[in-house]
Amino acid sequence: MSKKVLHVHTLPVISGSGINTLLTMTGLDKNEFDVEFACAPGGPLAGAAIKAGITFHPIKHFRQPIDPVCDLLALFELVGLIRRNRYDIVHTHNSKAGFIGRLAAKIAGTPVIVHTIHGFAFHDFEKPWRRSLFIFLERMAAGWADSLIVISNPLRDWGLRLKIGKAEQYTAIYSGIDITAFQKSFDIAAVKAEFKISAGDKVVGMTAKLWPGKGHDNALAAAKEVLSKIAGVSFVFVGDGELRSHLEQAAKKLGLEDKVIFTGFRDDIARLTAAFDIAILPSHFEGMGRSILEAMACAKPIIASRVGGIPDLVDDGINGILIPPNDSRALAQNLIKLLNDESMRRKLGAAAKEKVSVRYDVNTMVEQISRVYADLIRQKR
Repeated sequence: MSKKVLHVHTLPVISGSGINTLLTMTGLDKNEFDVEFACAPGGPLAGAAIKAGITFHPIKHFRQPIDPVCDLLALFELVGLIRRNRYDIVHTHNSKAGFIGRLAAKIAGTPVIVHTIHGFAFHDFEKPWRRSLFIFLERMAAGWADSLIVISNPLRDWGLRLKIGKAEQYTAIYSGIDITAFQKSFDIAAVKAEFKISAGDKVVGMTAKLWPGKGHDNALAAAKEVLSKIAGVSFVFVGDGELRSHLEQAAKKLGLEDKVIFTGFRDDIARLTAAFDIAILPSHFEGMGRSILEAMACAKPIIASRVGGIPDLVDDGINGILIPPNDSRALAQNLIKLLNDESMRRKLGAAAKEKVSVRYDVNTMVEQISRVYADLIRQKR
């Protein structure tokens, strides 16, 4: 008899954690697991889950920021849902859904509770009180989970340093991608034409939610410096989010509107990534950096921040370049260096593609998650 599994995600947006969740749900063996999904209503992630035939439960009170009233109502919604459907496993994602979802599963008496840490909701550049609060909440919620999955080894090490959970709770499972999809041939000239990019321009691309912490402001500041020295460069920001209007205005104020393209939400990431000459991710914090892995599969050189799980993927000077977070000058200098050195771009890109192996494949990820489920079910018996 198949086991009933509920995946809980905060917002219905296509992001690193959202794609991870969707690929996990669709990849699990339907003969072994009957998978359902709960998150805030609306949005492309919910739509993709429904399209894939996954039963969807809208949690109408889920919000990204802390909201005591809505958070309590979301808890009641989840407890009711879990009690009605008597899930064998509740698997939560993100900090908000992770805290409320784990608590709801505990209250409802769910036999197996799993949480994936895609990244923590705090970093070194924010107010100490907020950071302390989130660390306290993560420590508390870790006690409600049977297993903590992390998407990179540095993320596990970080959690243990902060005394979030116990070592035996952790399992590192990389957030897998469909490697073959990113190694196909694409018409790069057509991509450039679509966005009115000059045929001879080099393309610096960044795929990330337009949310705080991803470093888009740093990328724009770096773009200004790069374009003051190299004319034939276009910057492409793939993704959407709450900062889009702010970033578009910032680009306009810097006089970059002709050289900076905001694509909005796209479902053809592999095609757009193929058009990059350099991929960047100047995040202030990052669980792994899924878009880095995608760019690596496309043999693109990487410039990214030395934070979170990124150093697990990028070997400085071998398949990319690591820079300090929140350092637009370092980003600009290394972009200029790479843009002027085609040989180095090829060398780094080839090494990046070589590093992408079966351990980063989506099928490996789903197989490892299935094994976690099976081991926990066996232990509970």
